[in-house]
Amino acid sequence: MERINYYLKMTTKRYKQTKEHKKRIGIANAIKLKGRKLSEKTKMKMSVAKRKRIKELGYMNSQETRKKLSEIMKNKWANGEVTEKQRNNIKEYGIKTQFKKDHQVPKKWREAVKENRAKQIFPKTDSSIEVKIQNYLKELKIEFFTHQYIKIKHGYQCDILIPSMNLVIECDGNYWHKFPMGLERDHIRTKELIEKGFKVLRLWESEIKTMKLNDFKRRLINYAM
Repeated sequence: MERINYYLKMTTKRYKQTKEHKKRIGIANAIKLKGRKLSEKTKMKMSVAKRKRIKELGYMNSQETRKKLSEIMKNKWANGEVTEKQRNNIKEYGIKTQFKKDHQVPKKWREAVKENRAKQIFPKTDSSIEVKIQNYLKELKIEFFTHQYIKIKHGYQCDILIPSMNLVIECDGNYWHKFPMGLERDHIRTKELIEKGFKVLRLWESEIKTMKLNDFKRRLINYAM
């Protein structure tokens, strides 16, 4: 009996499948099953197995797949194929990652992402309310910059910066910034900007749409002092 157990142990160890071997088996099975109609029971088993893998690994897409998806999204941004609603959604809520909720990202990764994020111009296309305020500033011959990174604790790219007035203007969409209360993150950033020495003018989408040049000019006077 000892010899049999020893033989079984050695056989199991000897023929343990490698990751490459498992991958080849998976490809072979996929080819074999191609075109075959699966039963509801089989579909259920596959679904359960997939959910289990997601729970264990925290993600499903390979590095190659993630790279392809990233390139597709970059091209959409460059070609203006991303709608204003999508831009605002990403700007407000960010992009969901495929990592598990409790996944810890290394500090050096976070610092690298933060540094790269500061250099990006995001979004590629300004919203209609941002463009309207920019045009008013041009008519008033006031120099300004758009999407400038402001280095505060919750650093971000502001909508408009007027260096001569040390003024930050934010054009907040009613829906995405929770009119009329505003987002907690916006209140936090406003506080941090003021502590940093900036003046902050937050304009709601609804007031910008009805705002005339003289109305905007009167609002600016309070910040020119």
